[in-house]
Amino acid sequence: MILCYAVLASGPDLSFWSARTDLRKNNIMKAQPLGVVLMSSVMGCTIAGQDYQEPKITVPPTFVGAQATPLMEAASITWWRDLGDPLLNEIVDIGLRQNFDIRIALERIKAAEAGIRRTGLNAQVEGDVSADARRGRIADGNIDEDTFSTADAAFVFDLFGGFRRGREASLARLDAANLDVGTVRLAYLADVVGSYISARYFQTAARITRQSIASRRETLDFVERRLAREEATSLESAQARSLLATAEASLPVLEANYQANVFRMATLVNQPAVNLLNRMNRGGRQPRPLRNMSAGIPADLLRNRPDVKAAERNFAATVADIGVAEAQLYPSLEILGNVTSLGPGSSWSFGPSITVPLLSLPLRSANRDIAISRAREAELLYRQQVLRSVEETQTSLAFTNFQRRQVNSYGVAASTAREVVDLSRTSYENNAVTIIDLLDAERNLLFNQLELALSTRDWAASWTRLQVSVGKGWLAGVPEVTVAAN
Repeated sequence: MILCYAVLASGPDLSFWSARTDLRKNNIMKAQPLGVVLMSSVMGCTIAGQDYQEPKITVPPTFVGAQATPLMEAASITWWRDLGDPLLNEIVDIGLRQNFDIRIALERIKAAEAGIRRTGLNAQVEGDVSADARRGRIADGNIDEDTFSTADAAFVFDLFGGFRRGREASLARLDAANLDVGTVRLAYLADVVGSYISARYFQTAARITRQSIASRRETLDFVERRLAREEATSLESAQARSLLATAEASLPVLEANYQANVFRMATLVNQPAVNLLNRMNRGGRQPRPLRNMSAGIPADLLRNRPDVKAAERNFAATVADIGVAEAQLYPSLEILGNVTSLGPGSSWSFGPSITVPLLSLPLRSANRDIAISRAREAELLYRQQVLRSVEETQTSLAFTNFQRRQVNSYGVAASTAREVVDLSRTSYENNAVTIIDLLDAERNLLFNQLELALSTRDWAASWTRLQVSVGKGWLAGVPEVTVAAN
């Protein structure tokens, strides 16, 4: 590359034509076109920058607590259907078509595709045609008419591959834009499914609380009847009223959170909130994973996660940018042509032009160093993204496994607490236990039922995060994302 630069910059005359003097024979040699000399000099020049090679990434062979089973076609898996909720399936499908974040990301693809049309031959060729016709009165009073037209064109030779590197960078960025749509789709899936899971949890918690309120009112009525017969004390009546008021106070917060999550879903799917709220108000069970799905192995993340793949493509683009910046350090050669027509006469010119960066060389060198630094940063970001994806998947896998066990335990606790309440009420009627025992049993039942609902929500949410973290579903139900060919 340095040799090429020296050859191009060595001529004493940088005009359109150069003359050489033979000192041994003391005669003037025939003038030779500089363009011919330049073209023959750079035939063996290499392309600026270096060809991109995907970096080697080392990841653990397996996830802790998971089988080492590769996960190949993750992008097309409709994992949310394994929550067994038809309404959720419908909401997800609507949002994949109407979500604004996805539509915004698709517009970025169009911009990236337009950016490619600015590279390659389109960037090397430039030309315009203009025409002007004027009619006016001159000083002697006569009418003067002038017509003027000009056409000019220029073609820049890609001597050092700067235009080729620019096209490589644009293609890589188009890849990244396509993959960014996948990342947005995954974020949408996590958000809308998570909101649905939370809405059903608060709806269930509100229903459990209403049942508890009804049970505590029944207990209060029973205590009041006993008090009227002087079989209970005013203290027992006050304790029953206090427990009832506590349950009633917690209900509005649960109902507000339920509606807030429904409103969030309505925004995500770009639909009127009242329509979705009416459908959700019909009730439904809390979503639970119907089966455990494979998390694959850490190496799968490099292939299945769009954000990881996009980071790698951005790194490839910055490597190509180095070649673009480096090509700016060397001379450029272009062919210029111009045709001008003025009235009855015309003129034309045609020939090569060379530009050698001399005073601007320090600035261009700084641009090249900036491009190198950005490429190093992009590589580090790519490696960091891989590590984060492994951590996210491993953490989601751990929570999913542990919270499934928690759901089973709270299921047993809630069932047992119901038996305790029934036995305590019978025993209180027979004066075998105090009102405190009955109220404690009711309080414990509500606690265990709410914890069961909460752990069910957390289990489904962790399971959802696990599916997203391994890159499942970002191509499901939508036209396949096209990755540009290099």
